[in-house]
Amino acid sequence: MFLSVLVSPRLAFYSNISPTLKVDSWAFLQINNHHSSALNKLMIWLTEYGREVFWVIVILLLFIFGGWAGKKTAIIISISILVLIPLGTITKDVIARHRPAIPKSDFLIATDNDYSFPSGHAIIVSAGAAVALVMFRDTYKKLAISVLLAIEAAFVCISRVYVGGHYPLDVAGGILLGVGVSFIFVGIEGHLESLFFSIKNLLKH
Repeated sequence: MFLSVLVSPRLAFYSNISPTLKVDSWAFLQINNHHSSALNKLMIWLTEYGREVFWVIVILLLFIFGGWAGKKTAIIISISILVLIPLGTITKDVIARHRPAIPKSDFLIATDNDYSFPSGHAIIVSAGAAVALVMFRDTYKKLAISVLLAIEAAFVCISRVYVGGHYPLDVAGGILLGVGVSFIFVGIEGHLESLFFSIKNLLKH
């Protein structure tokens, strides 16, 4: 909410000369104007496939091969994402921050037409990584998988600024929203599990 107040043109606290927004624009340029040919394709791939494609595959693999812990993790990630997609869209429309439009910036791919804050990519991948780190970690192998998922999520977040799609604060807002909402469902996971077994037993009878 604090970041929303700082970046939304619809709120009285917003100002183009705000030190926070100046730093945000400066940080955007530092990342976006220092492209490397070795990284460009990777960052484009991450921003195009590192959200829906990658995390749909992750959810399926966790559910099929992850045992009971993997199934619970996959379900909580799925519920979190299903809630966060419309929530993120609504938040974008309410905050109404425009996409980066700085002349010096170097856009590797065309920017989206919707508003910028918070980053939808950051919302989804951070939610998935947060749930995995908390729920899929009871063995060293599972923890290693969760850490790798968190690293992938971090690179996706960086890619959104690198390709020119978001300011750093957009990504920070997406991470906070994604982690915050997903932790709500992690917190009530026990209740959801009890409800599932109650329904399962009811259907048996």
